[in-house]
Amino acid sequence: MSNIRRLRESDKEDILEIARNTWDGHDYVPKFFDSWLKDIDSYPVGIEDDGHIIALANLRVIDDGKTGWMEALRVHPSYRGKGLATILTQHIVQLAMNIPVKRIRYTTAVSNKTSLHLAESVGMRRKFTLAGYWQDNPTEISWRSSSKPLFEANASDVCQDLIDAKLLPFNIIICDWKALDATPEGLAKVDSLSQFWIQKKAGKVTSFSLSLDHDDVSDKQWTFTIYAKDVSGFLDHLSHHVKMASETKSTSIFGLFEPEYLETFHNLEWDKQTKYEIEEMSLTLLERIL
Repeated sequence: MSNIRRLRESDKEDILEIARNTWDGHDYVPKFFDSWLKDIDSYPVGIEDDGHIIALANLRVIDDGKTGWMEALRVHPSYRGKGLATILTQHIVQLAMNIPVKRIRYTTAVSNKTSLHLAESVGMRRKFTLAGYWQDNPTEISWRSSSKPLFEANASDVCQDLIDAKLLPFNIIICDWKALDATPEGLAKVDSLSQFWIQKKAGKVTSFSLSLDHDDVSDKQWTFTIYAKDVSGFLDHLSHHVKMASETKSTSIFGLFEPEYLETFHNLEWDKQTKYEIEEMSLTLLERIL
């Protein structure tokens, strides 16, 4: 008989088996599983059947206790199609209500219709979307644009400016498919994981981006998110990250940006992605107020 319970260290082999069958073995869960078990703000749970974990998910409390971040929903391939993802998601929502938190959130790809349907089934709605782009071999992109210089900054430099400029949708910052409220604490957390880049005019921030340099055994990926007030700012930040990806000899790039710049992006001669591929990479943030 199946039952839902909190995960423990002895479940690790089952978790690794599920991860091996997720994203062609490139799942992030093994990297974070041990820390979830030790983190007082994480609630990793799984469905057990015949002594083995066959599905898992984690609820992580963030934003100073306001948000329940839903992540790592996984079902072993042998047990898919049995409604286990729905059962586990409903359990996570109830868990969030019991803690309690003010809202639940998670991100998924715009093209992931199954995930979107699951979110809607528990009362979650799309809050906003960012366009996404992935490409390998960024060293082959010779295009550059530079109308104004970019400067590296830190969280304390940009916090109030980002609020005043209203660059971030709903004052939420996206970093590596995760969302945090852009409070001083939230920005400091993102700053500890990434680099911040800004442009200024008359002393005020007019464009902003963040970048991460992912380096693992199989891929060295330059990841970035751009927030800009105008096309020139968007192009300057895009050019900067293409250049940085090339200089760091990254094997691929992945970028997120506001959909209003999609037409500008598609006009670039090196853009090779189809409309479907852009949608497949695009991110949407889902939310439910509890």
